[in-house]
Amino acid sequence: MFHFFSNTTEGGSKDPALRLEKRFINYLISFPFARKARSKADGVEDEEKEQRRKLLEVERLNYEERDRKAQARQRFSDRVSEELHEEIYHRALETIEDGDYVRERLIPLPEKLPELLDTLSLKAASMRRIESLVQGMDWFHTGLLRTVNQPPFIDRNRQVKVDNLRVAMSFVGTENLRLLAPAYIMQNWLPPSTQPFTLFRRKVWEHSLGTAIAAHNIAVERKLKDPILAYTMGMFHELGKIALTKLYLKLFDDVQREYAMASVNDKSPERHNALVQLTPDERFLRDLMLEKDKEVSYLVAEGWGLKRVPVSQHLLSFTQADRVNPTYDSDYAEVLAQANAYCEFRMMREVDLASLEEGKRILNKYSVSAETVARLNNVSLKRPPIIVPD
Repeated sequence: MFHFFSNTTEGGSKDPALRLEKRFINYLISFPFARKARSKADGVEDEEKEQRRKLLEVERLNYEERDRKAQARQRFSDRVSEELHEEIYHRALETIEDGDYVRERLIPLPEKLPELLDTLSLKAASMRRIESLVQGMDWFHTGLLRTVNQPPFIDRNRQVKVDNLRVAMSFVGTENLRLLAPAYIMQNWLPPSTQPFTLFRRKVWEHSLGTAIAAHNIAVERKLKDPILAYTMGMFHELGKIALTKLYLKLFDDVQREYAMASVNDKSPERHNALVQLTPDERFLRDLMLEKDKEVSYLVAEGWGLKRVPVSQHLLSFTQADRVNPTYDSDYAEVLAQANAYCEFRMMREVDLASLEEGKRILNKYSVSAETVARLNNVSLKRPPIIVPD
């Protein structure tokens, strides 16, 4: 299926760490999809076929006849889907070539966002300047006021509510704003709906935040100059998956509508029925992410033109690393890879999609030490590492 991809998660890989990375993409898209794909890899489907062969002869013949007809319908549907998705694939590649479209339509950039990130990186940044930059960014206002009116910033027993942006910013402080701003920005970019991939929005946010926190911790451990840069890279490194999901869902609707109208004009009722019954395909989105997500993440960040926060420079190193034997010419890119691998394993382990042995292999691949893993296991990946003022 979908022969036009240069990479695919169909079938196995000789690299167990790479198999786990691919399984994680399945999980981001859909937990049932990931579970089914793992069962297929583990041979569960073969066991079901063996049980079928043990049915009574009459039942077996009836089952096989129904199965034969169903398979014939499925083969026709698969051919139509293959044709539809090949057109979507080529349009997706063409769209990705247009960096302005990606940044303006898929991951829209607030006008003053680059200046905001650059300004926050300055220790001497004034609150007045920051406040002027976030004017019109309602999502920033909402996020910050929500944060300061919840623990750990406020005691629930106190009936004092902060509703002024300047007061909230002063209370939080510049250093915390450097951690909170990327989180608010990322939440603003999350698609409101990704039907039929219903869990994608929540899981990609969980992974982005978890990777950012882990990257910050590893950067502190390695005594890198700017741990918040590592955090910011972790927060934004999955923008490619978000952009590709939005793009795929849009292109699917466009191409399906065009093909269905053409089938009516061609008087092809069987083809028309097959087309209108198609739904967005988990396998296609998975393979599109596998092939292009890192490239698109870099494409988005590269267009921001940041002057003081070199996110795109280090994302390029992260993107260009070989999947099988990764090496990095940037310490921050290596930290991002380590944090990404750790967070992937931890999320899958929580839902029994990865074994401890598989985790050991993927963490070894990215040179994550046992000491680092032990420390990260005690870190919450649900809340930015903010420091509450006295």
